[in-house]
Amino acid sequence: MHGEQAHGLGAAHGSWLHFAYRLGLPERIAEPVVNTWLIIILLALGSYLATRRLDLLPHSVQNLLEWLLEQMEAFTTQIMGPQGKTFVPLIGTLFLYIFVMNAFGLIPGFLSPTANLNTTLALAICVFAATQYQGLRSQGLLGYLKHLWGQPWYLGPLMLPIHLIEEFLARPLSLAIRLFGNVFGEDTVIAQLGGMVVVSALVGLLSFMTIGLFSLLLQTAIIAFALFTSLVQALIFAALASVYIAGATEAHD
Repeated sequence: MHGEQAHGLGAAHGSWLHFAYRLGLPERIAEPVVNTWLIIILLALGSYLATRRLDLLPHSVQNLLEWLLEQMEAFTTQIMGPQGKTFVPLIGTLFLYIFVMNAFGLIPGFLSPTANLNTTLALAICVFAATQYQGLRSQGLLGYLKHLWGQPWYLGPLMLPIHLIEEFLARPLSLAIRLFGNVFGEDTVIAQLGGMVVVSALVGLLSFMTIGLFSLLLQTAIIAFALFTSLVQALIFAALASVYIAGATEAHD
């Protein structure tokens, strides 16, 4: 059931991939990481199969991929300007990867890796590293330091710690915690409703026909809504990543 073991701290039974530990997988590797590996394999395999035979007259799958690429290019250029085309591979990968991870827990027996704070922190660190790299690349070391120092120059001693906290702490934590909190919250609610269905069925037929069915209907509605919010959260993360990178590259143009 979706989110039943979404967080590492609650992994009493784990997902269907828990058998990997019996095959010798070290216990120090958290189960959300195993689910992440499976998602990476599925995305890589799907990308290969969908692009190995590209035609001038595209088929249905190729049409879908081209449409997604066009939409992502429009998305990034709208936020970042013309330079957004350069970052379509990065932003598009973040969006697709996060959306699939968000929605993966909707499949019974699997976990949403983004319901684990370690996963979202890793994603935030990737955006942080890309932002700082692009800032240094576009502005140079001196321009980057001037950006951190701020304007006017005599307020530098005040602005420098503010910029350092914003760049190195506030933004990464904001990205990580926002995504984690939303996905983990949805997973927890869905799991609790599923538990109510099971408990009401064990209590008796009357309990199941009242509390159980109501919980089941409510759970179904929340799962449908969770699929929509999985898309929204992926878009928000991609949009914020675009804004941060655009700000770093345009600060001293």
